[in-house]
Amino acid sequence: MPLICVASPKGGVGKTTFAAGLAFALQRLGLPVTVIDFDVQNALRLHFAAALGDPRGYVAHAEQSDWQRLALQTSGGIGLLPYGTVGEAQRLRFEARLAETPRFLEEALRGILSIPRMVVLADTPPGPSPVLNALNAIADIRIAVLLADAASVSLLPQIEQGLFYMPQATRSPLPVLYIINQVDRRRRLSADTTEFMRARLQGALLGLVHRDEALAEALASQQSIFAFDPGSAAAHDLDTIARRLGELLGDLEPHAFSVHRHRAERPIPHG
Repeated sequence: MPLICVASPKGGVGKTTFAAGLAFALQRLGLPVTVIDFDVQNALRLHFAAALGDPRGYVAHAEQSDWQRLALQTSGGIGLLPYGTVGEAQRLRFEARLAETPRFLEEALRGILSIPRMVVLADTPPGPSPVLNALNAIADIRIAVLLADAASVSLLPQIEQGLFYMPQATRSPLPVLYIINQVDRRRRLSADTTEFMRARLQGALLGLVHRDEALAEALASQQSIFAFDPGSAAAHDLDTIARRLGELLGDLEPHAFSVHRHRAERPIPHG
């Protein structure tokens, strides 16, 4: 079933918080969800109330052919594959295998993706990486998270020209989709930059997430934003994005690794 890659060319854009919030939002639509943390910082687990000292993760056992057995079940019912606590040598071996064995990742995820209606969300480290290249090759939906600031605007050509998610290496029928995160319309620069990016991205813009302290407060209380403050702006934004994604997921063919889609890219429906 669908594999969604969440990435960004730069750090500090709130990508992991967005990925976690999106997981909860998709679950609220009745979809089973598994999240995978591909970032050595191992921070995604904190959004799902994992213990700070829990060293478990899939990277230490990545040689197993089926990572479905390594998934942890969170209290909220979302499956979680944390990166785990590993040494530098293990990290380098894992990244080398991703780069040198093209089918390694798709074989490892085969079991999880074969679960009916399962949505798998992959959170990646910032910038180019071996895991981004591996995910780009097999993801159904590729999301780029940016901020409403000048630095993100300067990165748009890099993404649009295929220098981040490489178009020649992907099998997805969809173009790269964008999230503008931490939008603050009270600030002139943020508001103006948001409107510029909306006009430029048009149908490729998946949605906006407004700056909302409730997200940080929900994390501190170890709750989802929907449990902590369901009426918050962030909860509304994430729900809207999840519903739009739900429409896209319903239109995708089932995930089939070796006979994946070969038709031309098509635009996403306008919301």
